[in-house]
Amino acid sequence: SRSSVSEVQWEAEFFSLQDSNTRLVAALHEANASVEQWKKQLAAYQEEAESLRQRVAELESQGTQDSCSENSKEELSQTLEELELLLKAKDEEIQLLKSQKCGRWEAEGEREETLQKLQELEARNAELEQRLHLAEQTLAESLAEREKMHNEVTKVAEIMDVKVFELSELRQGLAKLVES
Repeated sequence: SRSSVSEVQWEAEFFSLQDSNTRLVAALHEANASVEQWKKQLAAYQEEAESLRQRVAELESQGTQDSCSENSKEELSQTLEELELLLKAKDEEIQLLKSQKCGRWEAEGEREETLQKLQELEARNAELEQRLHLAEQTLAESLAEREKMHNEVTKVAEIMDVKVFELSELRQGLAKLVES
């Protein structure tokens, strides 16, 4: 009688452990799928940051075209804001994963692999933040250079106006000399 009660208890515990194992495996698969998705998104963000850097370089070379640079400046600012929001969201997801990792992964090998992936994501996130900071710096430098060029062009235009006025007066003076 005792052995049959023990057997029932062991079976119940076995099924309970089997159910827990199934849930843990499902959670691990879900986490791995999320990590893969984040990797893809991160790669896309890196490509977008690189294209922004190239666009900023193009804008610097076209610094004298005001209408184009105004649109590009707004476009870059909007894209930079979007990237900052995406980075913030990814940071929150990483923090959520960190808080959940202890309760979900009990197998040491799987846990180590997940931790490594998390560290890689954090490193890529930091790199993306650095790229974003560089893009913001480049944009600020570009805008400052554009403002400087605008001021210089304005000064040259003022000097040209003065010179044209002086030449006009000289011409009038010469015309008076020729008439007399």
